[in-house]
Amino acid sequence: MDEIIKSGIKVKNDLETDFPNSTDAKWGFYKGREVAIIRYENVENARSLGNVAGDEQTKFIEIVDKNIAHGPKVEKTKCRGLKSNRYGFNNKLTKINNTNLLLERTLLLNKSSLNENPEINLYERICVRREPLYSDYLIHGNLVILGEPLMKDYGQGQVIESSEKTLEFLDKVISLLPK
Repeated sequence: MDEIIKSGIKVKNDLETDFPNSTDAKWGFYKGREVAIIRYENVENARSLGNVAGDEQTKFIEIVDKNIAHGPKVEKTKCRGLKSNRYGFNNKLTKINNTNLLLERTLLLNKSSLNENPEINLYERICVRREPLYSDYLIHGNLVILGEPLMKDYGQGQVIESSEKTLEFLDKVISLLPK
């Protein structure tokens, strides 16, 4: 993992999922995009068990229940398909505690959260679908490297980059690692 850190990947924390026969499972950032690295003792385990882990962590499914579009073993998810903020509205809702500013029955749109009041759950109104954070992965030696796709808002809603572009990004990450 020291070599991975030296490559420029900012390792932040461990993944919580227990990946059989892996020695490490970390997530971090490279150039503002989240990546995860699962390390195995050898190349054979990475190719077999790592391939399974990569498939599980990138498992996108058709929405059957509410807005859930990820497989059951996906650890990290992200809300995708948010409505556009074209007109200057942000995608998160909150309440104001200052009663002088509070207008009755009015929701204010800003970057705050609703964590103070667990009875109010506006999450489902905001999030169109909950998908795996990592859309693609590559195996490099004894490593499985998962990558987050870029999201762009073009005024009509968010568009996710193609799998081909995410794999190009992962190839760039691999090129930083020692051979």
